[in-house]
Formats: sequence, structure tokens, C-alpha cells
Amino acid sequence: MNPTAAPGTTTATPTGAGPVTPDPARRGAARDEAAAELLTEPLFDGDEGLLPAEVRGTLVRVLATRFVDGVRNPSLWTRVLRHEQVLRSRLHDIYLDLVIDRRRQVAFTVQLELDDEVPVLLRKEKPLTLAAAVLLLHLRQEYDRGPVEGHDVVVEHLELLDHLEVWKDVDDQNPASFRKRCEAAITTVREKGILVPVSDGRYRISGVIHALMTAEKVDAMTAAFEELASGASEGTGDGDGDGPDLDGTHDEGQDEQA
Repeated sequence: MNPTAAPGTTTATPTGAGPVTPDPARRGAARDEAAAELLTEPLFDGDEGLLPAEVRGTLVRVLATRFVDGVRNPSLWTRVLRHEQVLRSRLHDIYLDLVIDRRRQVAFTVQLELDDEVPVLLRKEKPLTLAAAVLLLHLRQEYDRGPVEGHDVVVEHLELLDHLEVWKDVDDQNPASFRKRCEAAITTVREKGILVPVSDGRYRISGVIHALMTAEKVDAMTAAFEELASGASEGTGDGDGDGPDLDGTHDEGQDEQA
């Protein structure tokens, strides 16, 4: 399942009694008018594109970076809001949708789930390790405390390692290998743009965690971890399995750039 839009987000899907089917002629005329307004001087020899340079650049950034974090990259966030309509239109051309969470200053693309004949652009990632999944659930819980306390949530690197220590298998007698797995989990989450460095050994939890870890996923993961912990207490857990799949995210896990 792709990241879903939380309250405060906007997508192209209208709300109400059901889907709205626009008049094809009116929609075509509106597109022609919009295209005429966007028509710009060629940017290179033989250029047949209709979008100005700023809009093209923003579209590329949205496609190349799975999430746009407005706190981390305010200039890109501003451009996404400024060109929201045309960005969504171009993304629809390739069966993607644009979700904008203004409250958390996060924007991301999702794969439109249509029939089997529609090609899929966004690839699914491999399942996370158990340590990375545990860390994500912890970060979502910490992030939710931020709005209540009225400040951004900043976590310490050592604090994250301490949290993961709870999930160390009692039969694991190699502290070095366990520490290596924990560091790898933190690196994975950091590369996804969820942990944003603010100083040496300190990270801000990005609002993208809310898009990745929906309420449904939190409930499912909590239940799975409770079952795993119960099994481990009975001597049946191995502590080194795969975690859940973060459906809909790119394999590359790139960070956004200005």
C-alpha cells in the first residue's frame, strides 16, 4: 500500500458522494489554455517542452526525491506549492499523484492504483530489517509528541541505539555485530530523509515519517512486535528477521536537494 494522505493533505481525488467526471471538451479547452500560458522560450536546441525552467526543475525534483521536506528545503517546498496544479497534471500523465501535507510541510508522490494494464513507475522497496522497522515505529511515536509539546522533535544518536538495545536477542553474544546492525538501521532511516542531521549525533525527525508510517501501519506493526516479543520471551524469537515493507517508496532512497 502506498503512503496515504492524512488529514490536512490534498490530492487530486475529489471528496463527496463519488468521483466527478469532467466534461472532456471543457477539460481539453482548459488544458489548451493552460498550455498556452505555460509556453516559454526553448531552453535548448529543438526544445518542444511547454513548461518554464522553474516548473521543469521542480517536477524533476519531485520525481527524483521521494519526499519533499519543507522544513529541510523551504525553497523547493515553496516551488511545489506555487506550481501545484501543473505538477499534479504532469504527474497524472504518468499515473502518479501528488499529495501535499501543508500542516507538516511534506509533499510526496504516490502510484495511482488502476487496472493491470497501467504500467507502474514507483517500485517497491525490499522489506526493512527488524531493527529499522523498530526504529521507524519509535520515531513515529516520538514525532507525535512534538505537536503536543509545541516543538520539533530532536533525537540523539545514542538514544536510538539504547532503544534498539531492548530488541537484542538474549542469545546474541556478539555485541559488535549487534551494534553494527543497529548502526545500519539508523543509516537506512537517515538515507530515507526521515532523520535529518542538525548537529553531531543529533537528528530532527522529518514529517515524512507521518506519510510512511500511517495509523494503519502503526497498528499493524505494534501488533506484530508485541507478538514477536511474546515469542522471544518463550524462546522462539530470533531477533534478526525482516521488518515490514514500506510500500510505494523508491529503491534509491535519495535525499532532496535545493
